[in-house]
Amino acid sequence: MISGLYAASTNLDAVIRQQDAIASNIANAGVSGHKGKTIVFRSFPELAFKQASAFVPAGNGENNTIGRVGTGVGVDWSYMNFEPGPMVETGVPTDLSLDGDGFFVVQTPRGDRYTRNSQFKLQVGTQGEAALTTAEGYPLLGQNGPIKIPVDKKFEVDIRGNVVVDGQIVNKIRMIEVPDRNILLPESGALFQIESRWQGDIQPAKSTVVHQGVLEKSNVSTIQEMARMIESFRNYESAAKVITVLDQSLERAVNEVGRIG
Repeated sequence: MISGLYAASTNLDAVIRQQDAIASNIANAGVSGHKGKTIVFRSFPELAFKQASAFVPAGNGENNTIGRVGTGVGVDWSYMNFEPGPMVETGVPTDLSLDGDGFFVVQTPRGDRYTRNSQFKLQVGTQGEAALTTAEGYPLLGQNGPIKIPVDKKFEVDIRGNVVVDGQIVNKIRMIEVPDRNILLPESGALFQIESRWQGDIQPAKSTVVHQGVLEKSNVSTIQEMARMIESFRNYESAAKVITVLDQSLERAVNEVGRIG
């Protein structure tokens, strides 16, 4: 009975973590470049029960097994779905999408971060220039530092990431690739940081191209996520009912034992 309570409680914990991931996916479904997160469950090792005569070998020389019981469910691992989201042509010059495996590099107070968020804005500074930034105000980095545009000028970005003003290249958007996307840790605003334990080098993106006036949307399907959330709630309710029944049974057993004699 106690093992049943433990198994049901581990299921509750795993389902709560799954619901947190689904809720985050739904909340960020409108963020450009957001990547969905998936939780993968695993069963804890099963316990094999031996017969009372366990010390008497069976015919094959092994102890007889009368059954197995599960010991609960846990979160095995989680992963980000890095498939590109739908591309939507907007015609907005500050919308810059990536076609390929690369990431933009933005400057934050916590250090450089990497993103597929393609919705930038021009933030006017004090020297007659406007910086390309994320919605949070983090500058988009180029080969020569933050990308800045004269406030009275139009700009173009070619497929190689060159930023062109009045026919002159003023900067080039910095794009990077990582050998293993599992080293990318998600942050808010569709940003990623690289796991601190990783010791490799960040490589420039070789085959990624830029499309100006095109927005990459989130790869999250809100309909699918809502369906997963409903299923998760049902799993939670089932585990909660099991705990309630076992708790009541345990209470009756304790009370009856107390009345003996």
